[in-house]
Amino acid sequence: MTEVNVLGVAGGTAKSDFLDIAKPEERSLRRLAVILLLPAPAVLVVVPICMFLIAHLWGRSFNDIAQMAKAGGAGARNLLSYGFELSVAGVASIAVALIWLLIASRVQRRAPLSFLTAAPRLRTGQFLGGLAAGGVLVGFAVAVERFLSADHTVAPILTPGAAIDERAGYALMAAGFLFLAAAAEEILFRGWMIQQVGVWTRNVAVMLAVNGVVFSFVHFDPDISGFLIRCLMGAGWAWIAIRTGGIEFTTGAHLANNLLVSLFVAPVSFAPQPSHGVDYASIAVEGAIILLLVAVVEAQLRRKPADDSLGAGRELPLRR
Repeated sequence: MTEVNVLGVAGGTAKSDFLDIAKPEERSLRRLAVILLLPAPAVLVVVPICMFLIAHLWGRSFNDIAQMAKAGGAGARNLLSYGFELSVAGVASIAVALIWLLIASRVQRRAPLSFLTAAPRLRTGQFLGGLAAGGVLVGFAVAVERFLSADHTVAPILTPGAAIDERAGYALMAAGFLFLAAAAEEILFRGWMIQQVGVWTRNVAVMLAVNGVVFSFVHFDPDISGFLIRCLMGAGWAWIAIRTGGIEFTTGAHLANNLLVSLFVAPVSFAPQPSHGVDYASIAVEGAIILLLVAVVEAQLRRKPADDSLGAGRELPLRR
């Protein structure tokens, strides 16, 4: 190929170099079954090992973990203690994603990078752009939701009595481990899944719906509002990944979302999340933020459609 074509839509059909990386022969139920089933044994071994090692490093027992889960949200625990859940979420997630990526790469006989971007290399500028845009928009959404909500709990980073170094340590751990978790989910859902669905259908509505619903479902959130919000996020980020030709921008936006939530809404915790009624205000706010993020990407692409950062004029090593 001579350039990276970010996206064309004709009659609701997506045309993109990122989707074209997956070849017709990948439309195979046998290959799909192998990719879906083969990681399971490795995951069942690797994830417990990760959790055991992390628990050992943190000096935690299973009884400690149970007590931490009962302790609830911010204010009931030392901020630094949430580093345990953050590290488990980040390390276990990226381990699963890398196992999946390596297996998919072997089965489909192409380079792992080809599942992540249509550019010759990962684009740092795209990631930082997603982080900045997501930070501004999600920060605004968090502020609006806290203003509209009757729940006036203290933001985790503002926990009364927490020392400066405790707050800083919590923020650094959240940034590092949530980056791993965000990257893992983008690899699986906005990388592999988009291309896999793309070999079966190029109908944009179907691609976005599948990505949003599956992404939300695997979070096992019993709260209907949370489920619907993640559906919107997954669909919006899927559109952006196709439009930008990779997962770099969405990884930055995803990190911004998770990081701001962990700092100003609720920490990552093993405590079970209760199910609530439908919160139409939160759904509307989050939906608006996703639409604004899409609009930011569209404006940038229309301003500079032949972005050199997309790797124009360079051949990708897609096949090994």
